[in-house]
Amino acid sequence: MKTLLITLMAGTALTGVACPSGPSDTSASGPGNHYRTLEVDALQRTYILHVPPDRGDRKPLPLLLVLHGGGGSGRRMQRQLGFDGYADTRGFLVAYPDAYDGGHWNDGRGTTDSAARGVDDVRFLVALVEDVSRQVSVDAARVYVTGASNGGMMTWRLCCGTSGVFAGFAPVIANMPAPLAETCRPRPGVPFLTIVGDADALMPFSGGTVCGGTRIPCQGGEVLSSDASVAVLAAAAGCRSEPVVETLPVLVDDGTTVEKRTFTGCTDGSTIVQYVIHDGGHAWPPHGPRLPLSGISSKNLDATATIVDFFFPRE
Repeated sequence: MKTLLITLMAGTALTGVACPSGPSDTSASGPGNHYRTLEVDALQRTYILHVPPDRGDRKPLPLLLVLHGGGGSGRRMQRQLGFDGYADTRGFLVAYPDAYDGGHWNDGRGTTDSAARGVDDVRFLVALVEDVSRQVSVDAARVYVTGASNGGMMTWRLCCGTSGVFAGFAPVIANMPAPLAETCRPRPGVPFLTIVGDADALMPFSGGTVCGGTRIPCQGGEVLSSDASVAVLAAAAGCRSEPVVETLPVLVDDGTTVEKRTFTGCTDGSTIVQYVIHDGGHAWPPHGPRLPLSGISSKNLDATATIVDFFFPRE
């Protein structure tokens, strides 16, 4: 079986088998971390649920799913990306699922180990939301997904094919898998944000074969360019074809600059934003990658903070 080295979590190469994070909880209603096991299609699936402190108002809470890169784990995502601190202060739930058997998400490319096994990760992630809702009061209108690389492509797959379950999407260092393009039917009015590097040698910014032209073994498959990926959503939402472009201030002189592209005039009310890190590589900014081939992780954008502010703005 090929090992996917390209899919990074927090800019760190993730390889090997993900081990169980802890004993499964029979209830996950209290604050803190809960380790859940869920059987889907006769497969034992696992995830961590982080519940913020009780604020006393008992309102249904939004939920964010965070999908790791290939060969990674939800626990590593939780430890490195910093979503839990924001969840505790802004009042939302965070779930960190694991791909089956320490492998890769069946993200729509058709080339991953999970695709060969027939693993239905869409069904699993929908079932996860249902499982969380049985434990904690979830605001069903505010269930969001983000993910890195293979997890980002899985986020694209959910965006294209799960209308009515997830309310917003934020793939990082990931383009749309090419097989999804013709059938992609995004939910109307969806908030969508993507963060990509235009010097990513592993996830081709201009489209093509994942890891193409490198010596890194990976799961392969074809993706659209970043611009074409976002254009599919913008066209479906009736947005203007040309985005409003803003160059963000340079905070650190690390060789990167960040361009924010916002699509306007969307007739279905969608919000679509594309962050392009010029000279940025295959990493979750600002966390640095361990593989030299991954390129530069920009210190001019904090992906976690950007995603949190997009889905959970300060009141």
